[in-house]
Amino acid sequence: MKTISILSITGLAVLSIGSVQASEQSYLYKDQRIMAMGGANVAVGGYSTSLFSNPAGVAKISNDHGMVVELLGLQLGSSTDSQDLINDLSDAIDSGNENEILDVFNDYSGQTVHIDVSNYSSISNNHGTIAWSVGLLSAVDANFTAHGNSFGLLDTQARAYGGLTGAMSYTFKPFDNGDDLSVGLGLKMITQQSYEGTITPAELINFDDIENTLEEKYEKDGTAFSADLGAIYQFNDTYLTPSIGLSILNIGELDFDGSYGSQPMTVNIGASIEPEFIYAKKTIIAIDYVDLLNENSTRSYNIGSGETVTYTDTEDSDVLKRLRFGVSSLLYENTWSSFTVAAGLYQGSYTAGFSLTASILQIGFTTYEEQLGPQFDDQSDRRYSVNAGLVW
Repeated sequence: MKTISILSITGLAVLSIGSVQASEQSYLYKDQRIMAMGGANVAVGGYSTSLFSNPAGVAKISNDHGMVVELLGLQLGSSTDSQDLINDLSDAIDSGNENEILDVFNDYSGQTVHIDVSNYSSISNNHGTIAWSVGLLSAVDANFTAHGNSFGLLDTQARAYGGLTGAMSYTFKPFDNGDDLSVGLGLKMITQQSYEGTITPAELINFDDIENTLEEKYEKDGTAFSADLGAIYQFNDTYLTPSIGLSILNIGELDFDGSYGSQPMTVNIGASIEPEFIYAKKTIIAIDYVDLLNENSTRSYNIGSGETVTYTDTEDSDVLKRLRFGVSSLLYENTWSSFTVAAGLYQGSYTAGFSLTASILQIGFTTYEEQLGPQFDDQSDRRYSVNAGLVW
């Protein structure tokens, strides 16, 4: 049986004839603990992965137990019907009949499906005044849409990527009122392979050769570097302990010659408070507005003849797509275990999830909805993610 693996899916870079709009806001890594609370983290921090929203956030990593090691931080995410499409398409390819593949395209026509697999391992330490984190990222993701009827094609943007990340923060008291200001610097070196192109049912029949086909027709390789700057100001002697944050990510752009996976420079702001509740150890309420200067764009693909793929990047300035709000509550914690629940609004739709740590094992679940069109509710994709890792 010619099983369609996750890695093979990254090669199915296919677009329908005409124009297709199905691009989400750029990202490198989405920590599902953060996504559960609406993706709001610019003024919160607290994780090694906070460097993807604000490098100053590593100053908020707990220093109760010294160095924090997170290994095998595996995340697996998918859309509601992604497995059904993969199974049906695999069976159709096994049949060797192009008409059966076209039937699958007809059944799922116009429906966008997402798959991602990622691992982020890191070592972090908060020494009080100085905090730092170093991480290793590896990830695969793909967004693809079947187009049936007279088109008979599968539309996908896909990439496999990874690299080294690092962040360092410095915390001091700029005034005599006890408030803290944390400033941070982040660095990233990312290598990726991406695919944007077309594959026909006839090419899917010859699935064993599809890797070579994609490499020859559509593969784009690249390595890019970028720096990040950020700051978090925390009002320590004020009720609710409010914080405000600012970050500038991907300074100079993390660019792969404009191909899928390129990251524009973004300016992001956020605020948070920490109210006290009887039944919770710690509660955080946060709100972010990301990409303040509207640097993200919506990519519209136009397919010419043969192997020609052209596209147009159009302005994306939708406010709801940039607004993030969330609540996270640590309900239980002792030396060996903890349990956190979270909920929020991400791009105008609800998010929810939990994270459980027992000894060195950490597991969690999150759901959120990604907006794919240029405006809110043009086209959306509900996603679900599970994660597991070793933490000590």
